[in-house]
Amino acid sequence: MASGETRTAVGAAVMRAIEGRARQPLFDDPLAERLLTGWTAVMVRNRALRSAFLRLLNRVGPGFYGAVVCRTRVIDDACRDALAAGLRQVVILGAGMDTRPYRMPAMSQARVWELDLPAVQAEKKAALARVLPEAATHVRYAPIDLTVQTVGDVLAQAGADLSVPTLLLCEAVTMYVPDSAVDRLFSFTGTLARGSRVVLTYLPAAVRDDPHHAGWAQRLSWRSAFDPPEVARRLAEQGLRVRADLGAEEYQVRLLRPLGRTLDVFAGERVVIAG
Repeated sequence: MASGETRTAVGAAVMRAIEGRARQPLFDDPLAERLLTGWTAVMVRNRALRSAFLRLLNRVGPGFYGAVVCRTRVIDDACRDALAAGLRQVVILGAGMDTRPYRMPAMSQARVWELDLPAVQAEKKAALARVLPEAATHVRYAPIDLTVQTVGDVLAQAGADLSVPTLLLCEAVTMYVPDSAVDRLFSFTGTLARGSRVVLTYLPAAVRDDPHHAGWAQRLSWRSAFDPPEVARRLAEQGLRVRADLGAEEYQVRLLRPLGRTLDVFAGERVVIAG
């Protein structure tokens, strides 16, 4: 039986695949749909089933789909910007079914390290083996359990060169691990080489503490949350300047309205870009 983490990773891939079928998609991720098998693959390819799934998802978690696909676009843009600036090493923490190393041409020129739990990585490797004609030689995998290991130690043991500027991606991770793990993650960002960039998502403390979101908190097992000024302060303590901190309101203005799209977006996750 798949672990909860594996189901979460596949669930994000399902939403990216559905977005690929939108009339005006926020991003291009053709690989997401190809990674799916079984009922999820059937559902994504069938318009009626897709619509029924999205209606159900929006009843259970209003705005969750919008939050996932909007954050995907924001992080895609941040990746392109960092790679265009010359960064040639990428670390993806909690990589799940992230397809960026395989679908973004600029990332194929970088050395990529994917870090996640062993079970999730096994599922990912099996899925990629089904759909890619050959292994991606620029990607390396290193298993990690953030509750007991530090990112720096794992990368050092795996052979990563942290003396070079690095793009660190941490998508949908911090809210699901204890504060001690997030503390170690922030400390690690301070060891990155000058010129590095950090892109991470976090749960606003105001959302976590709002009783209207108690159902979300229980359903998603939230553990850590921060106010935006606290995130900026903690990154500044590590020598990193916040370039952008985006959430539901910014997604509506910058991403959805220009496309004429009406999409609910849950405010329970923000993306911060620093460097």
